Amino acid sequence: MGKYMNDALARQAWEAAAHVASWQGAPAVPFAWSGTRWETPAGEWRDLPLIRRGMGEWLANLAGWLRYENYEAMTLAERKAKLEWDARNYELNARTTFTDPGANAYALRQAAALRSQAAGIDVPPMTVELVEIEAMEAVSGEMLSATDTRATQLLSLASQFDAFRAPMRDPADWVSRLVPAPRSEHVRTSLVWEAFTAAEPVLAGALGSRTGKRLLFAAMDKRFGARRKLGGYDGWRGVALTGWRVGCTRAVPAP
Repeated sequence: MGKYMNDALARQAWEAAAHVASWQGAPAVPFAWSGTRWETPAGEWRDLPLIRRGMGEWLANLAGWLRYENYEAMTLAERKAKLEWDARNYELNARTTFTDPGANAYALRQAAALRSQAAGIDVPPMTVELVEIEAMEAVSGEMLSATDTRATQLLSLASQFDAFRAPMRDPADWVSRLVPAPRSEHVRTSLVWEAFTAAEPVLAGALGSRTGKRLLFAAMDKRFGARRKLGGYDGWRGVALTGWRVGCTRAVPAP
């Protein structure tokens, strides 16, 4: 894995954390991704050192809270894992280290006894698997001690989950992020709605098609001017959809 844990495991840790972030009693998430920056629940901006420390400490607290909530199962799981690890060590020594037949037989007997003890431990179900809790702790450690580049990469992984995304309160927030285009370019209303629903599916679903389109198109009119018939359809001039390439009659995903 190199210096840091691999991104697949880091993403698994964030996914597990996102799953339990809203549970009663869980530590509150200190920052959320707005689409352009990380901010507090009140919408206030903070710089990277505070963000990475806040998210790293939150993840460590969440892992600690989960260990407490699953204390009995966690203790048994760790005991079982320790017995299995010791058994593997005895077996490895028997295969590669011990040359005396007596020592070799003793090691194998010890391994068998340890495996029998481990098999006798019944671990009750945990709300979150031990491997996921340990992954959260590893990500927390990297957030608090790794380079800014690595911390930013880990925050990018976190921003993929709704639990770490700031709620968009109005389609006008999305419209405000659109980049103006030359007036020779224009985009039809249907493509604006499609781009919005792709970018903000939760908000689009909450508003519904009728209300969502009304609010979105009103915000578009306010920023780019009232819709006009352009080549046989309603649309706006000078609009560049984020992540899309706009043509005079259609918009397609940017390469």
